[in-house]
Amino acid sequence: MTYNYVISDLPIYKAALLDDWDSVSGLFEQDPDLMTKQITYWWETPLIIAVGTNRSHRFVEKLLERIVAAGAKEKLFVTSYGGNNPLHYAAKVGNTTAARLLVEQNSDMTRVPNPYGNTPLKLAAWHGNKETLRYLLTVTRDLLPGEEGSSPYAGVAGGDLITLTIMAGFYDVALEIIDLHPNIVLEIDRNGQTALQILALKPEIFPSGSTLGFWGRRLHSLIPLKMSDSEGATQVNILSKIFNKFTAGFWSVIQYTAPSIKNIHKIKGNNNLSGLLVGRICKIVIEKVDHDITWKIFGSAITTAVTYGTHELIEECISTYPGIIWYNVGGFYLFLAAIKHRQERVYNLVHQMSGHRVFAATQLDDEENENALHIAAKLAPPHRLNAVTGAALQMQRELHWFQEVQKFIEPSYEEALNKKGKTPRMVFTDEHRKLLAEGQQWMKDTASSCTVVAALIVTMAFAGAFTLPGGNQDDGKAVFQNKNTFIIFIVSDAVALFSSSTSVLMFLGILTSRYAEADFLYALPKRLTIGLVSLFMSIVATMIAFSSALVLVLQGKVTWIVAPLAVATSIPVCLFGLLQFPLLVEIVKSTYGRNIFHQQNQRKIH
Repeated sequence: MTYNYVISDLPIYKAALLDDWDSVSGLFEQDPDLMTKQITYWWETPLIIAVGTNRSHRFVEKLLERIVAAGAKEKLFVTSYGGNNPLHYAAKVGNTTAARLLVEQNSDMTRVPNPYGNTPLKLAAWHGNKETLRYLLTVTRDLLPGEEGSSPYAGVAGGDLITLTIMAGFYDVALEIIDLHPNIVLEIDRNGQTALQILALKPEIFPSGSTLGFWGRRLHSLIPLKMSDSEGATQVNILSKIFNKFTAGFWSVIQYTAPSIKNIHKIKGNNNLSGLLVGRICKIVIEKVDHDITWKIFGSAITTAVTYGTHELIEECISTYPGIIWYNVGGFYLFLAAIKHRQERVYNLVHQMSGHRVFAATQLDDEENENALHIAAKLAPPHRLNAVTGAALQMQRELHWFQEVQKFIEPSYEEALNKKGKTPRMVFTDEHRKLLAEGQQWMKDTASSCTVVAALIVTMAFAGAFTLPGGNQDDGKAVFQNKNTFIIFIVSDAVALFSSSTSVLMFLGILTSRYAEADFLYALPKRLTIGLVSLFMSIVATMIAFSSALVLVLQGKVTWIVAPLAVATSIPVCLFGLLQFPLLVEIVKSTYGRNIFHQQNQRKIH
């Protein structure tokens, strides 16, 4: 077989790409078969090529009209080499205009899959084409009772549709699909996953997965969600509706001018939709009154959720069906799995348990004869360990976990031996030997670097106290002693000396520490915190002293230098703050801040 026709039909191929209908209209009149001929190496027709560009809309419209007028309507959906017809291409590229034209010719083609079992609906979701997906949902009907064929909303096809829609981030569309076809949440896709399991894979769409900073969280709480007209008619009066519209308009303008606020609004919308989706799915599953289905769907979802830390989903599942806490998650029950994966938000659900708390805390891993404290004593998975900055703080977090689990277990478990004859404390020491050495090195490197800077400031501040600006009078008094600026110089120089000396002592205390495991919990972070704060104060004081000295020396001569000088002296302070302040905040938060283990809300689980 030769492919010479590919070359001879190039004018048609180029015309389809460029939406140039006029150049080939005459050719189609002379030879109508060219309109449905496979003209490329991959057996694509002119219609498939034009649809695939998602730009040649006039070409598609005119070609469809000409093919139908020529009585060749049955050839509209000729497939390419891969078995995809023009509607499959329209779904892939998001060509809603072409999809409408094609569906008008044959609406039954919306349920026809390609050789790989992919319907246009599924392809639109797979390739993230929301507009096309929404349109196809309105024209793709389900099978009628007794009608032959396969439903696009049931079986693997249905499972693929809902999971691909969620993976694409179309949570509002997923809710629409579930409202129209509730049983779709029970279906399993080609990868053996359910809709609830896919939601568990996406912790970032839940409130706990947000990475917003302080101001981002404040804006998140202020930005309103859009209220539908039906909700407004039933829930608020006319004045409230006017106020809500005004507020919505205000935030729309803000979002248009500030993309970051638009992103926060999107995050809040996803937070709301994720909660609605999880709640709706759990309700549908439990209403089936089928234990096997409930156990399988909820169990597979919490198994994934424990790994990714999606605690809101787990909490909803437990609230809907409390017995799911005893589902076997990779050889462990729920709370042991949370300890293994170091997911504190999942583990914190134990604080919301009532009578079953004691059972959750006394579970045993029969295979290794290990209790919860043995599991807490093991090294955290790398992705959870790296969530904390620096080996020292990682070691501190591991100690927090060990101490927290220690509170909930039976006292006898603290000295219990596993199959290797090791107590939990022995396991902790063995597992964290390398991390302990890395933490020691991290602390020493940080302290050594900061000590050099602090020592230099001590030297400068000490020398500055005896080399006063302007010099001394014959009686030894400073020339500028009656100037207010001179008082500022002396005070700031003294502060620089005392704070830098304190910083040096703290960092020396770190360098000479014994570096025991327990030291990483409080002693070493405390010294590092005091050292960094003192160093920051000394840098600020040094810059103030330097600026004051220059003002005294140049007074009355170069007055315009004051403002630029103030800006210039603030640069080192700002740089230090930008580079070291995040580390300082993390150290203070992990050492003195709120414990990561606490009851997250007032909702009780059994």
